[in-house]
Amino acid sequence: MDAIRTEALAKSFDGLGAVDNLTLTVAEGEIFGLVGPDGAGKTTTMRLLSAIMDPTSGDAWVAGHHIVKEAEEIKEEIGYMSQRFGLYADLTVLENINFYADIYGVPRKDRVEKIDRLLAFSNLTPFRKRLAGNLSGGMKQKLGLACALIHTP
Repeated sequence: MDAIRTEALAKSFDGLGAVDNLTLTVAEGEIFGLVGPDGAGKTTTMRLLSAIMDPTSGDAWVAGHHIVKEAEEIKEEIGYMSQRFGLYADLTVLENINFYADIYGVPRKDRVEKIDRLLAFSNLTPFRKRLAGNLSGGMKQKLGLACALIHTP
């Protein structure tokens, strides 16, 4: 099975093409990179493949799921972490992780162990009660990663 397959995938914003007629296949287990200058459509492509935004035209499948018709199944299978800090600055590290656990439907009985593992992995355990807005840039990235992985994609 292909990990990713797109057919004539396109996305426009007010008539300006961000992704135009993208057709590609990424095999399961293959390492694939999107490389290009600013404005080339890399982030838009990732948002399309993550089922965060709908295409203007074309089709794509991620892990066998259609990006529009089966968006929720895709979100369960993958973790998406944007380059910008998209967490809540007025919540603590722990509150942010629990918020994302709620969004992803992580059962409460599994949370303590998962959260402890993610905090240890990211070296955020000592900062679990710190407001996210008071973290350094690198620590915010670590928190974003922990939130993206809380549902074990």
